[in-house]
Amino acid sequence: MQLKIDGKTNGPSISWPGGKRIAVMLTFDFDAEYLRASRAKSKGTSIGFTDYSRGQYGPHEGLSRCLSMLDTFGVKATFFVPGIVVEQYTDCVRDIHARGHELAYHGYMHESERGISMSEEEVLMEKSEQLLSSITGKRPVGHRGPESIIHPFTPELLVKRGYLYSSSMKDCDWAYLWEKDGRELPLVEFPCDITMDDFTYYYFTFSDPAVRSMYTNREVIGNWKAEFDGLAEEGDKIFVLKLHPQMIGRASRITALGEFIGYMQNHGAWIATCEETARYVLEKSCRMQERNSGSCPDERRCI
Repeated sequence: MQLKIDGKTNGPSISWPGGKRIAVMLTFDFDAEYLRASRAKSKGTSIGFTDYSRGQYGPHEGLSRCLSMLDTFGVKATFFVPGIVVEQYTDCVRDIHARGHELAYHGYMHESERGISMSEEEVLMEKSEQLLSSITGKRPVGHRGPESIIHPFTPELLVKRGYLYSSSMKDCDWAYLWEKDGRELPLVEFPCDITMDDFTYYYFTFSDPAVRSMYTNREVIGNWKAEFDGLAEEGDKIFVLKLHPQMIGRASRITALGEFIGYMQNHGAWIATCEETARYVLEKSCRMQERNSGSCPDERRCI
């Protein structure tokens, strides 16, 4: 599974369930106002009332539309939720879980700080894991760094704490296993990209004049559809759509997203949660290792 990312290698020749052409993961960063607050802090500024209010649109309006749309198309998604959002919007997070969607770790206050220590990160993880577990009854197995920031120690820390996957890197178009000192780790990476992120097209703020995006839905869905078609044609690939209820949850946008999901369903997509996809990738890797060496190096892959 650990293959050279060189622009030529076309992934690990993985076959997706049912002969599907591509694995699609619908992911939502349910950050509420903490996305804007942490981003402003990282830029040395702070948010005002209007940005705070824009963030609250997610739990107040957008999330409900996202969940209803997912129900309509019969698909499950992964929601990356900061711990403090579980505390502040408990009923919303309970509703996500009740609809059958996955909850995953995304910091405590959406901290996008570089240079923190492993012990500091572990404190945040422990606190947030307990909050997420209070909703689901189990520890999360997925991670996405706030603003996609990870640290040199992140992969090993995730393995230590029983995580199966992360989704923060931008380095290729297929799922792969992390490696440390020449040793393959039982940790799947699902790379994503700004081109498949609604933030790129819809994020507007007064706290940072350089970030005022407002694209038409036709442009956004057109870009996503073209990328999906290209990756599906190549094969072995994944398509990770990164969404935020406070942005994609507007009435016209969620309608356009639903139409796009329907398109993918009709054009060879296996749409699954990140956990489901990670377990599938780990099992495939385990079978490959068994064929090559006669044993699986980590039994969690074959669960």
